[in-house]
Amino acid sequence: MNFTFRQLETFLYSARLRSFNAAAVQLHTTQSAVSKRIAELEQQVGGPLLLRSARGLQLTQTGRRLLPLAEQALALWTRVDQEFAAGESLRGNFRVGVTELIALTWLTRLIQRVHEDHPEVTLEPVVDAGVKLFDRLAAQQIDVCIMPGTFWGADYTTVKVGQVEELWVVSPRLQVPRALKPQEFADHPVIEESTGASKRMFYEEWRARQGYRFGKVLHTNSTTLLRDLTVRGFGISQLSREFVGEDLKAGRLRVVKTEKLPPMVYSAVYRTDTVTPALRRIVELAVRTCDFARPGSEHPVTTAAKGPSAPRKRQ
Repeated sequence: MNFTFRQLETFLYSARLRSFNAAAVQLHTTQSAVSKRIAELEQQVGGPLLLRSARGLQLTQTGRRLLPLAEQALALWTRVDQEFAAGESLRGNFRVGVTELIALTWLTRLIQRVHEDHPEVTLEPVVDAGVKLFDRLAAQQIDVCIMPGTFWGADYTTVKVGQVEELWVVSPRLQVPRALKPQEFADHPVIEESTGASKRMFYEEWRARQGYRFGKVLHTNSTTLLRDLTVRGFGISQLSREFVGEDLKAGRLRVVKTEKLPPMVYSAVYRTDTVTPALRRIVELAVRTCDFARPGSEHPVTTAAKGPSAPRKRQ
């Protein structure tokens, strides 16, 4: 037999929770990935392990024989993880890919926290668009990505790190109604992230279903520039409440009311076949450190390069 620990773990959670979907949530994967692992394991043991019923998944005779062995395997793996995690997490270089929003907000704190807990660990940050980060991950050029999205394929483990509330915002100097229907965005300039941004991919399908239409669009691959152009009145943009909270309080930006955007989930993504206890520890610290509020948010717009402004009223 040539079954894997991941298959045994998936079987154990499915049996305990009596649901493939619940097991997928617990394991941070998809129901199809869970079903595939169970099917592969069943092929190895030569028979079905779980049967669907009105009360949920039920163990077959073969499944009942395998269950205690799977429990022992998981317990042994946990013991190995605990025994060697401390030693391994104390040293090594890890390449961490992040999007610009993370680099602007909490990446420095993560690097500092890892260094304080494990002085011989070095994090090498790589800042890029989400799709490019994933390509580097697939090519094993980086060890873990933290970016928008909840599933990147059955070969990857995805752990939720945090989420942000996305808003449509605009400068008060730009004459845009307080509320817009999705199709009415076409009547106003919009500033959008460039193709390849994982955030844009995260929302494109949802926007299409809601009927959003854009006319004049200015693209940029920089979150900093996206925020600055919006504050200066060049168009409406989609930004997180956490990142522009101070701008909203100070009146530099205001919310455009429209269809409520689903929250954008950020996940740590790494190859399942290359995970180590040290990498798990870095992801754990990322979850604890995640905070998308912009540090040093006092960025008043100077008069050196003003954007479009509303027409002056006649006296």
